[in-house]
Amino acid sequence: MEQVSLLVDTSMIPNDTVLVSNKNLVLDNGVYFLNKVAFTGYIKELHENSSKIKSVGAYLNGKQEGETITYFLDGSLRDNRSYKEGRAYGRHIGNWENGNPKFDFVYINDKREGLQKQWYESGARYAFLTFKDDTEDGMQKAWRENGKPYINYEAKNGFRYGLQKAALCYTLRDGKLKTEQK
Repeated sequence: MEQVSLLVDTSMIPNDTVLVSNKNLVLDNGVYFLNKVAFTGYIKELHENSSKIKSVGAYLNGKQEGETITYFLDGSLRDNRSYKEGRAYGRHIGNWENGNPKFDFVYINDKREGLQKQWYESGARYAFLTFKDDTEDGMQKAWRENGKPYINYEAKNGFRYGLQKAALCYTLRDGKLKTEQK
């Protein structure tokens, strides 16, 4: 398998920063323009009614290039996503507000690649799915919140072998029926 660098070179992006609320900044068909010129620099968003940073993203010629980082109101990391020419590229990680991991994905040119991991807010595993060129390839595993598996199969050449689509009719938490959904 060919080794691909997941890093995006942002050395050509100046430190110029503009607030997303700037009236001269316009998003048109996925491209940001500042004063009618495709924007290169950083776009910052603040939490509503606050001076605290909600997100900061790098842009090249109006498209996302490099990291876009989002924060919770308390300043802790919500997610860190990477882009190349406006497309998901590289590692994307996210956290729940309590600090537990929420997801850890890898994209190459907007396509899922490799092991894609997700967790419940409690920190328990939710799904560990493997992709190649945005298609299931290899072991696919998912668990109910109580830790019991409901998906456990291998995807190979377009076929699935093993436990799949085990109906998730209800969720148990600590051995009791969970009635509240978040």
